[in-house]
Order: sequence, then structure tokens, then C-alpha cells
Amino acid sequence: MIELKHLRSVQALRDTGSISEAASLLCLTQSALSHQLKELEHRLDRVLFERKSSPVQFTPAGELLLQLAAQVLPAIHQTEQQLQQNALAEQQVIRFCVECHACYHWLLPCIKAFQHQQPEVSLDFSSTIEHKAVEALIQGQLDLVVTSDQRLQQQVDYHYLYPMELRLLVSPDHALANTAWVEPAQLQRETIFSYPLPQQRQDLFRFFLADIEFHGQVKAIEQGSQMIQQVAANLGVAVLPSWMAEPYQQQGLISSISLGSAGLWRPMYLAYRLGDVHESIYLTLLQLLRQHLPQQQA
Repeated sequence: MIELKHLRSVQALRDTGSISEAASLLCLTQSALSHQLKELEHRLDRVLFERKSSPVQFTPAGELLLQLAAQVLPAIHQTEQQLQQNALAEQQVIRFCVECHACYHWLLPCIKAFQHQQPEVSLDFSSTIEHKAVEALIQGQLDLVVTSDQRLQQQVDYHYLYPMELRLLVSPDHALANTAWVEPAQLQRETIFSYPLPQQRQDLFRFFLADIEFHGQVKAIEQGSQMIQQVAANLGVAVLPSWMAEPYQQQGLISSISLGSAGLWRPMYLAYRLGDVHESIYLTLLQLLRQHLPQQQA
């Protein structure tokens, strides 16, 4: 009657506090998760949580399911990890992703050094789960993530790497091209190219434009290189890490401008699941990453 998917669903609901965020964590639509929970309540003939509460409040029946999930899911996860470890005894594969800012050139010296130290381990980069990499990490689709966004910290271990500077990129023909730095109001009506993320996940809107009412346009583009091409054509502006801007700036294709007089800096982290059996390998990679960081660090 009670299935593993039900236990994962109530646990995700507890961890996120809302059906919409729990659905995103589980890679389901909100309607699909709502239907699943209603079906479970019908099977059990019990209400599991108060739907108008924020964050969600569980009933006694819901609390019993959470207790069951706390007992069963870790045991299953541990068994799955042991099976995976046995299957990969000869060649350990670590699935690795850089969330959102998919630029790997600064990682290459580190990867080379890591493979020299750990020849039995292979790093497999994923370029298909960039924008929800932390969620994919929890679901077991990835093993390591480099990210600037700490979330779901009950299940993820974050290790600081370095500060990443985000820069405003404009065409050399743009009115702001010769400006040393910009204030938020100067971007109020711009067309901004960005990754396909909700604005509440975008650093520009969270940390730079948070106190103004934005009246411009936001156009989603999958790849940073495509954004820069649009910027070079003076079709809009973009905010990307400084290391992505440098090659194009050197060619005179774009101008790179500080966001505010002090710049907009975001901490970068190496993240993996809490209690992962391969933590010692990850910490070896962490030390190498810290030795091969981008030169723009503060």
C-alpha cells in the first residue's frame, strides 16, 4: 500500500515546505505530486498534511509516514551505494557538473592532476543537468557539483572554493560600454539574456536588482556562448562570470563592466551528498581544485 515513492514525496514535502518546491526536487509536475499525495491519502483514509499552511504542517498520520521514511530511505540508499560501489570496484566513475556556468577550462589542470593521483577513478562531466544540478545530486544522477547556490543543505555537504565575480557584458556600441561600473537603476529597462532559470534563482535579480522594480525583458538562452554572441550584436546585455568574458573582451567583441563599485561576487562551492561513501575521494579532488582556481579570485 505504501510505496517508496510515497515516502520520498512526504520527505521532500517536509524538506522544502511546499508542494511546488517538493515537485521540483522530485522532478515531477506540481499536479502529478498533488495527485500522488491525494491518492495515498485515499488509500490510507487519512489526511497527511494541512494544505493551507506555510510551511506545510503534517498531521499525526503524516508524521508517522515521515518516521517510516527516516528509517527506510537511508537504509535503501546505503544498500544502493554499496551495490554501486561493488559494481564499480574496478573503475570508479564520478559524475561531475558545473551548475549554470558551464565553463570547464579552469578545471582541466586539476582533472589532469587528479587522474594522475587516482588512476582508478574516472571523472565524467555532465552538460545536460546544469540548472538543477543540486537536485540531480540528491536524486543520485550526479556525484559532485560545483555551484554558487547553497540549497537543500539538509542533504548536501558544501565546501567553499573561491569567490566568483559576475560581470555585466555589453556590446562596444552599447551606451554603457565605457562605464567602469553600473548602478541597478541603469539596468532597469534593459533586455537581459540569462540561463533558463526562475528570477529567484538568478544572482543578478537576487543580489543586485532586488531593491528596484525591473521593467525590462529577460530572454532565456541555454548556452553562455550564445548569450555573448547576442550581446556582441547589441541585442541585449548579459551577466556572466568574468572568466567567460575575458576571451571575447580581448577580441574587442564585448565590454565587461563591474556590477556596482565593489562588483558582484558569489562564493563557489564543491557539493556532494551528505554521508557519501566516496567522500575521501571527493576531498582529494577538492584540494586539487583549490590549487587550480581561476586567476580572477579576490
